[in-house]
Amino acid sequence: MKFPLAALVLWAAGFVEHAGVLLVLIVRKRWRTFPIFTALMGFNALRTIVLVLLWRQGNTHHYWIAYYWASIIDLALQLGIIFELARVVLKPTGTWIRDAGYTFLLCGLAGAAVAAGIAYFIHPISDNTFDVWVERGQLFSAMLTLELFASMLFASTRLGLLGTSHVMRLGQGWAVWAIADLVSEGIYSHFGPDWHYLGLIDSIRILAYQAVTIYWIVTLWRPEPIRRTLSAEMQAYLDGLHVQLQSDLKQVSSIEKH
Repeated sequence: MKFPLAALVLWAAGFVEHAGVLLVLIVRKRWRTFPIFTALMGFNALRTIVLVLLWRQGNTHHYWIAYYWASIIDLALQLGIIFELARVVLKPTGTWIRDAGYTFLLCGLAGAAVAAGIAYFIHPISDNTFDVWVERGQLFSAMLTLELFASMLFASTRLGLLGTSHVMRLGQGWAVWAIADLVSEGIYSHFGPDWHYLGLIDSIRILAYQAVTIYWIVTLWRPEPIRRTLSAEMQAYLDGLHVQLQSDLKQVSSIEKH
């Protein structure tokens, strides 16, 4: 089965960009900080090859089976990346910064509930029940990804933890793609698969994602910027922690003397 030229170009560009991000992550050793993100880039590059081969063989049944299973794995990795970003930002020394983990968890659970409710009550235009639930799942994925990133951003900026670091740049790109994905999935659900301009909307979504991958390649290749000064709230927290440690140390010393 032959590809339309435009689709072939987009698929080829997607593979090159995923491979490029993966190469940067490995060469610059960013994979140590972002192992789940690295796994997603490698998985997406592999998925492109497999789906192209199945499509060229004309095996439509196997193609769609592979596509749906790959979408499930992709969703799991996407959600894992949000928690990975939160871990890097909110758990910089191996333990959760006070209140940050709770704030992220609370906002994340609220966002998941809202996303699930909206996705359930939306009725995509399709005659196939399976396609309806797949579309609901994709809408839920897009909304949850955006809401979890917003939760992480709220929890971190509240404590002055984000700046121009790699994790911030990765998160910014992820948020841009999530917005484009959410808009395209919403349009698809409203107008259905037979809408005349659906191909154009899908191409715009793909181009937005490819622009984000180029942004990741450039920013992850560059050295990490110098971190900005801690916020007053975070500095006060660290000062209080230092005083508490000094007090505990004196108590331990007095006990040992007795």
